[in-house]
Amino acid sequence: MKTPALILAALTLVLALPTVQAQDGGAKASAQKVSYSEPKLQQFANAYRSIVMLSREYAPKLKAAADIKEAEAINTEAQGKMIAAIKAEGLSKDEYQQIAASIKADPSLLQRVNKILQAMEPPTEQ
Repeated sequence: MKTPALILAALTLVLALPTVQAQDGGAKASAQKVSYSEPKLQQFANAYRSIVMLSREYAPKLKAAADIKEAEAINTEAQGKMIAAIKAEGLSKDEYQQIAASIKADPSLLQRVNKILQAMEPPTEQ
């Protein structure tokens, strides 16, 4: 199963999309390890799963965009939906990005989130 590779690839995409708006004064990954509760990681995993599904939905639309202006409009719409998905899980965009950065830096945290994601039912194809 390619789940860890898929998760890391999608995580990279997810980190890139929402942070475009906050590049200059944005959240910086902390070098220190942060401890997250299981409910907080569950919220993250739920938001992450929603974002992966949105990425799958919007990737072909972006690829098919006629020009840069259309691509930017599609990207803006996708980002808005991704941020809404994060908020729907009870996280702020900054909290989500902080957890994502921590996961990227901490293999044990990545394993914890992977276990939560693997316990979920696979996302339905749209």
